[in-house]
Amino acid sequence: MAEKKDVNKASGKGSQSKKGKSYFAASRKKRNRRLMLIIPAVVALIAVAAYSLSVYSSHITPINHAYGVLGSAHVHAAFAVKLNGTKLDFSENKYQVKSRFMHVENGDGNTLHRHATGVPIAEFFKSIKMNVTDSCFTNDNGTKYCNNGKENLEFFVNGNKTKSIADYVFNDDDRILIVYGDSPIQVKQDLDQLQQSPIKK
Repeated sequence: MAEKKDVNKASGKGSQSKKGKSYFAASRKKRNRRLMLIIPAVVALIAVAAYSLSVYSSHITPINHAYGVLGSAHVHAAFAVKLNGTKLDFSENKYQVKSRFMHVENGDGNTLHRHATGVPIAEFFKSIKMNVTDSCFTNDNGTKYCNNGKENLEFFVNGNKTKSIADYVFNDDDRILIVYGDSPIQVKQDLDQLQQSPIKK
């Protein structure tokens, strides 16, 4: 009789151990199933975030630490670029808000918005794939308009001619004209038109 009790006890321990093992195995399976759902979701989220960041970065110029903190200024200027008699239309969507520091916005192509201290005009042109130097203006299609003895690139700030514009940090209500190939009479007309251009704040 004593032997039977011992056998029963032993078999009881075995069944309890099997129950314990099966419980842990089942919970391990559940945890593995959860992980199999969570891990792909996290990977997908990271992939979407990385893609969004790359798209955003390609459209918006990166932070330049030489400038003031974003939001350290908010000033506006009227501007125009006229090349061989044709005024560039910066109201096109491809030119809108391409830099957080300086841009045109809301479908307007006549008002420059500067949102930090120390940001020169070159930042705007760089952000829309254009370039301006003292002697050449390069359009976003790669066409260069350079001083050649007959046609010249000229810069005006508030009606006053200046030799350079790329590094100019404009003030509130400035009026800036970049012109190439216009006669003095045409330049006078360009300046008059710019003076009438509204500055949208």
